[in-house]
Amino acid sequence: MERRVTWLQGVLGLGPERILDTLVFRPPHWRKAPDPARPMGGAPATAGQPAEEAKDARLADVIADMERARVDASLVVLHEETDDFSRLAAQHPGRLFGLAHYDSLSPRRGLERVRGLCNDHPDLILGVTSAMPRFGQDPRLREYVPLYEFCIERDLPVQFDAAQDATGEPAAPPVAFGVLAKTYPRLKVVCRHTGSWCGEALAFLHRFPNLFLQVDGFSLHSLLRAAGSRKLVFGSDWRGREASYFERVEAVRRLPWRHRQNVGWRTAVRVYGPRLLSRPAPFDSQPSPR
Repeated sequence: MERRVTWLQGVLGLGPERILDTLVFRPPHWRKAPDPARPMGGAPATAGQPAEEAKDARLADVIADMERARVDASLVVLHEETDDFSRLAAQHPGRLFGLAHYDSLSPRRGLERVRGLCNDHPDLILGVTSAMPRFGQDPRLREYVPLYEFCIERDLPVQFDAAQDATGEPAAPPVAFGVLAKTYPRLKVVCRHTGSWCGEALAFLHRFPNLFLQVDGFSLHSLLRAAGSRKLVFGSDWRGREASYFERVEAVRRLPWRHRQNVGWRTAVRVYGPRLLSRPAPFDSQPSPR
């Protein structure tokens, strides 16, 4: 019976039941903080201070939570320390891939680190991520052009954490990412969903084929009709062992089949490439955890 279901899925083009997580947050011990008083596009902040960290967050816990939640593969934010990532990725082939963190406060040095990570892990780095909107920095600034050119050359999507900044205001307007997608049609742009992505802003997703929205699972139903599931990727923003992680994964699994396929993995593969499917789906016949 199981073989017949698998064959039928292949004939209909439905594919296996998968969940690919495009954002697992691996916080650094220290991180430069933005200056709330600095307007977007101003000079970079220089003062370093401790960042808010996940309690007792360990990269090994990601694998354990993935097993429990039946998540096939995850993209991990990588800063400078990659020993744990390399070891775990080798121990669990096809389960962990990397997002090279771009330090927008030091654009030249940030690009050097991204380039180094990509050269050191050519088969594992599938994209780049940046928090420049949180720092009040406009992604359209000329100083970030070398990053975009590098990503186009390597076919690496760029994720933007476009959540609220330190003042509680939307960190970057959707139009900034629309302009970016139009200026660089070969660059895949992925934005974290925020309240600013609503109404007319969602039209950008239909206008630009290289623009995508990353959702955490909880806001899906309000977006499916307006944005379409082919433009949405799932990113749990895992920060530690919390119940909300499993709730977010299950929110994707409760979607209707077509949307579940797109949000769960199809769109992610279109954006980040087929290497995300290097591991066979091992969970298809297992019941969902309650």
